[in-house]
Order: sequence, then structure tokens, then C-alpha cells
Amino acid sequence: MRLLSTLVIVVLAATAQIPIGLAEDDAESVGAQADNSELLAELATVPHKIVYETYQQDNWGLFIMNADGTGKRNLTNTPDVHEMFPQASPDGTRICFLADVEKDGDTIRSVYYMNPDGTGRKLVAEKARQPCWSPDGKIIAYVKQEFDRFNIADFASKGLYFYDLETGETTGHSNNNHPDEKKRIHHLYNPAWSADGKWIVSTVHAGMGYSHGILAIEVDGDRVIKLAIDGCRPNLSPDSTKITWSQDDRTVCVADIDFAGAEPTVSNARILDRHPKLHLYHPDFSPDGKYVVYSVGPGGRVPANGPGTHTDLAEMVGIRGIWNLYLKRVDDDSPGVQLTTGESVTNKEPEWLPVYPGKETAR
Repeated sequence: MRLLSTLVIVVLAATAQIPIGLAEDDAESVGAQADNSELLAELATVPHKIVYETYQQDNWGLFIMNADGTGKRNLTNTPDVHEMFPQASPDGTRICFLADVEKDGDTIRSVYYMNPDGTGRKLVAEKARQPCWSPDGKIIAYVKQEFDRFNIADFASKGLYFYDLETGETTGHSNNNHPDEKKRIHHLYNPAWSADGKWIVSTVHAGMGYSHGILAIEVDGDRVIKLAIDGCRPNLSPDSTKITWSQDDRTVCVADIDFAGAEPTVSNARILDRHPKLHLYHPDFSPDGKYVVYSVGPGGRVPANGPGTHTDLAEMVGIRGIWNLYLKRVDDDSPGVQLTTGESVTNKEPEWLPVYPGKETAR
């Protein structure tokens, strides 16, 4: 991740916690060996699931598991297609995701959505990336890739688009061709839609007049607000009162966010987890806002090492590395829990899938 050196550094007022379950030479914390049986027992009662991307048997696919890490199974089962970056609708009845296929020496990355059991796959857009859901689950927002040929960089995007599931129609954001460079949408990645439907929060890199930052973009207007936090990959709690993000390569943070004022503001930032060596990315709030699940693994530039993989920074979509998923409570300093394992398997980009009575959700 690339950070803008001139951005304001937020003072974080919580004690850092090191993820548990790491190798002994990486842990450097008594928290790494702490008992997490209480948290695991608590998670066993949580009805919601976690969907994530994994690389196994030369293929990217989407897997689903229980909140405590049990019951893992393959949702996609497509050896000729690489699925990544799952995003669950707020009611848990749909999952949108990215799918890569190779064609004429190029990677074609597309946005799809499907039922939570993996059936009913439908195309949203080709040469697109980084989808997210509207709070009512009726629209998928996404960005288009910047160039005709594929570029693996997350930020190689241009424009913001909205796909209506009922009509199948796509419309562009009014800022896509704005005369002001700071409002013209360019180089966004990892967007998240606020619960009131009025804002999309996203990372920007080398675009819109910024070297790097987290922006709030007005959905039905042209305002663009730079949030007073450093880092990338923001995620909003379901009620949009909290935000979590990677403040730097080794730190995941949580803060309060207020969308009710004249413009979005962030306050009370604190460290959720930090590690002195490994990288922490892709945080995601649980449907009840009590937990955050996130990816942990070695960072740096990683070479392509299998079908469907690419060369770039380890945290990017489509880069294979030794990553696993961890989970922590949001509002206390108790140790977290490791949900996945595997020395040669990549597990990252976790996403909570809500499970509610009476809804057609995953079981």
C-alpha cells in the first residue's frame, strides 16, 4: 500500500494487539499465545457466515465457513474460472464478486452476482472491478478498469457505475466526466456504500488530485470529501456508525464515523490489531457490528506462481501469498482468533454473509 506522506496522522488511543495463532518467531507478543476458547464458543452461536477467496489446486475460488471457522466448503467449484473479492448484499440473499478468465493472452476480469449457495450466476459488467452493494441491496456499484488490457493494480480504474438488478441497466456517476480533476472519479478501489445511501467511501491512489487517501463521494451530488484518516481499504459497519481500515501495512484500525452532519467526519480512531512483521488488510464488520474479520500474511511484491495469479503487492486481488483470516471483537482488547490455516494456501478478502430467518441465505 502506498501512503501520502503529507496526510494528517491520526493519534490512536488503544493498545495494539497482536494476532494470535502466528508462528512463534513472528508473534512477539504474549497475546499470540492467549486462550481464545471463550471467543470461539461465542462465535459458535453466531448465525452469520464468512465468505472469502482462496487459492487451492491452481484455482481461485470462493469458500464459505461458519463464524468460528468451522464448516468450510467451496461455493463456486469452477476450475476454469477464478473467483475473488466476494461482497454480500445487506440482507444476505446475494453475493457479488470478481471472476477472471484468460482470453487471447489477456485477463478478462468481470463483476458477477449469484445466490448465496453459489447458484444463479449473472454477469454485471466485463472489464470491471471492486463492486459493492447499495444499502437496500438493489444496486451494485463498481468501477471500470482504466485500460483496455488488464492491469492487476487495484487502483487502475476509471469512473464509478451503478447496476440496477431489477432493470439490468447501468448508469454512470455524474462525476465521471466532471471538469474539476479533484471530483472526476479516477483510481478508486475498495468502495463501501453508507447505510443512508448518500455516500460511497473509497480508497483513491494517484488520482483526483491525491497521492493517496480515503474519500467520501456523494452518490447523488458532486461533493468529494477527504476523510481525516490515513490508509486504505475502508469498510463501514452495517449501520455506518463505525469505519475500519488498514492504517498502514501492519495495522488495522477502527473509528467512529458520522454521516449526519454537513459532511462525513471521523473521530475516536483506535488500533484494532497490529503486527510488527506481517501485513494486515481487508477488514470487514460483522452484521451486528461486534466483530471484524481480516487477512494476515507476508507483504511485499510477490511473483505470479500459478494459473490465475499475477505479480504485484501481496494484498492485491489476484496475488497469491501465504495469507490467513483472523477475527477480533471490536470493543475490547481481548485476543483474537485465527479462522483459517495453510502453509501453501491463500485465504484472504473475507466478507460477512448475513443469515436471517426467512431469507434465502446460506445455511
